[in-house]
Amino acid sequence: MTSTILEKVSAHAAEAALLRRLYRTMAAVRRLDREAVALRGRGVLPRYSSVLGREAVQAGAVSALDAARDEAFPADDELGIAIAWGRDPADALASRRSRTGAGGLGGPVAHAVGWALGAKLDRTGGCALVGLGPGAGSSAEVREAIRTARAAALPVVFLSTSGRGESAVMPVLLVDGADAAAVHAATADALAQVRAGIGPLLIDAVLPGREAWPARDPLLLCERRLRETGTVGDAFFAQVADTSDALAEQVRGRLAAA
Repeated sequence: MTSTILEKVSAHAAEAALLRRLYRTMAAVRRLDREAVALRGRGVLPRYSSVLGREAVQAGAVSALDAARDEAFPADDELGIAIAWGRDPADALASRRSRTGAGGLGGPVAHAVGWALGAKLDRTGGCALVGLGPGAGSSAEVREAIRTARAAALPVVFLSTSGRGESAVMPVLLVDGADAAAVHAATADALAQVRAGIGPLLIDAVLPGREAWPARDPLLLCERRLRETGTVGDAFFAQVADTSDALAEQVRGRLAAA
């Protein structure tokens, strides 16, 4: 059946709205990341690891979650997931203050799998999203958690950009890690499959090398696509920049004073 003009207009409006949402989140993460790197240099956040270049992966994946029933489990090194999921930026960064990890508390992968087991038993339809990068937990802990998720067909979407090898043990969706809208679409697809009961699934987001920038800078790529929708102009991007600067200043003040 041929799409009507109203359907096409609605789809265009939805795409533009998603891109605006993604751009706002990514711009905030990029600005907060720059601030956190500066605070690391001053000794305030000695354990902070930059998320530069991974903003599209983290914001795009979280944007596909259903806030009413799903849950995201960011590691300490996944500022973008924490911010996209609505965590307080200063609180998300506070764990990077100490020079050694807390230890003994279990990583986010184990927590995500435990939560997913509860969601399945309670039949909430909820899914867990968790990354497999640095800070996910010890190798043994991550392997055991993935084994449990597979054996019990738990509703977990794993997210990776590190090529750690888990792709061999569960279904995989490959996606361009520089394209936030593509990551969103891949995550939405993964969530639909996981909700249908296939068990855990891995999204493997392929990141461009820095030599590919600025053409493949995730933030600039999102900006270009958003401008192409014709729904925003320079004023939108200036407002986002001002808001991100104000947020970074607030976070800097809180962390430096603590």
